[in-house]
Amino acid sequence: MSESLHQDDQRRNGLLRSVKRAVIKLGTSTVTGSQGELSLERIEPTVHAIATLQANGRQVVLVSSGAVGLGRGWLGLHPSRLKDMVTKQACAAVGQSLLMEAYKRLFGAYDVKIAQVLLTEEDFSNWQRYSNLRRTMEKLIGFGVLPIVNENDTISTAELETVGKSPHSVAFSDNDRLAALVMSGLEADALILLTNVDGLLGEETSTKHKRTGSGNRPQVIP
Repeated sequence: MSESLHQDDQRRNGLLRSVKRAVIKLGTSTVTGSQGELSLERIEPTVHAIATLQANGRQVVLVSSGAVGLGRGWLGLHPSRLKDMVTKQACAAVGQSLLMEAYKRLFGAYDVKIAQVLLTEEDFSNWQRYSNLRRTMEKLIGFGVLPIVNENDTISTAELETVGKSPHSVAFSDNDRLAALVMSGLEADALILLTNVDGLLGEETSTKHKRTGSGNRPQVIP
């Protein structure tokens, strides 16, 4: 088993070294802490890594969650309030500016300019909107600007739907679907999901996520 995992790691590292354009996605649990604060201990190393990739000639698009959590924390709301979808959308509207302000400051330390891009899934299914999006993103990348993508949660709830009924239920996709659409739409070479989840989940229920494979290790599907 360990030899197989080592071979998988080597193959993955080899593929990543050849990547010219990558989409990197940060989930809510990576961006924010339990109280709705920005998790600098996790964000700062990621910002440094992305800045280094750009300095080495790689093209990067960042898809970042975290607006809802930051907005909830800034408004001083209890997590249970997020069970209401409109409240969650309002928190996203408040938190998005906080998120971009933080990224501007963090990336500014490396002289990396950023741009906010708020999208919905319809922006990829409508040809005219997709064409406009693709041209704008290509121009931003050509300028050396880092596009930071998030869902436009004030008009779309696709990435806000939750699994389970507890106050700590997580978003069904948490921008994973949006990141995949960005990766495909921009013809990127790799999609990198930074998360605290051990691996891909083979089955879901309303109360918990079940892992596949033997023992405590999830089955990771390449």
